[in-house]
Amino acid sequence: MTVRSSEFRLAATIATVTLAFFVVDLFYFPRSSVILDSNNWFELTKVIVVLAAIIVAMMLVEWRIAKDRSRVGRLIAASAASVRLLAKNACLFVPMSFASVWFMYLASATNRPLMDQTLAALDAAIGFDWRAFLDLTNKQPIAAGALVFAYHALARQLPVLLLLLAFAKRPRLTEFIALLAVSGALTGALMSFVPAAGAYAYFQPQPVDFSNFTARAGMWHFTELMRLRSGEPFNLLVTRAEGLVTFPSYHTALGIMVVYALRDHRWLFWSVGCVNAVMIVSTLPEGGHHLIDVIAGAVVAVASIVAVRTIASYDRGETHAAPAVFPLNKV
Repeated sequence: MTVRSSEFRLAATIATVTLAFFVVDLFYFPRSSVILDSNNWFELTKVIVVLAAIIVAMMLVEWRIAKDRSRVGRLIAASAASVRLLAKNACLFVPMSFASVWFMYLASATNRPLMDQTLAALDAAIGFDWRAFLDLTNKQPIAAGALVFAYHALARQLPVLLLLLAFAKRPRLTEFIALLAVSGALTGALMSFVPAAGAYAYFQPQPVDFSNFTARAGMWHFTELMRLRSGEPFNLLVTRAEGLVTFPSYHTALGIMVVYALRDHRWLFWSVGCVNAVMIVSTLPEGGHHLIDVIAGAVVAVASIVAVRTIASYDRGETHAAPAVFPLNKV
């Protein structure tokens, strides 16, 4: 198995998922109440043009500095290659993200009954009481503060992770984008079959019951979701989209995949792993997820990791035990 063939398979996987999302979007769009704002295409084109310009600029820098073997010259060349790698992966990520967000809104614009009662019943069947857990954590201000911090720390981890993977000696960036693509496809399929609003919307606790969590804990998306479910025309601008997925918990899936992406950096692997373990717990009282959402999110993460490793290691009909999964080449 060569690095380039692995790179190609991962990039092809991302492109395939993106194309599949667009096909489904275009199929459901004519009969949906979701109206795609025309500015979306302008914004998407603008981003792709900027990324293409960055790629060309970095290629010129690498060409110009190629014969400079000094330490500074090598540093500039390596930095340019890393920036080019980041831009190339962004060219894969941006259309995929656009198509998946569009799908999320189309899938949410349904009049099918919400399934929170079923999800809560599944929690009860495995012995979990969401209201009791909320009461327990809310009575511990320090614990609640830690959970709130961990939940919102995930958004800060992503840009740092992308930069780290782009500049790391063993690049994993395309692998991570492929994980986002595969997990996004699995999440999209599951959310379309299991519409839900979340535990806060279902149990409707009073503000005093979650006073140590954020004021809109688990309900950031609710107004948007209800507008979509009303059947009234909804103008979608992707850059202002809300996260609408309740089942499965994508926060959980993403937290696990971030830790997996850091496996070559042990000092970060363990520290971020501890933070994200707390974050997964926080998806219950701060994110407003049912426990079954969290379990499903973990399954999505594991399934995505297995799928991406299999795709990257596939060679002439054989799946190797493949220790490494490689992203787009820097050189």
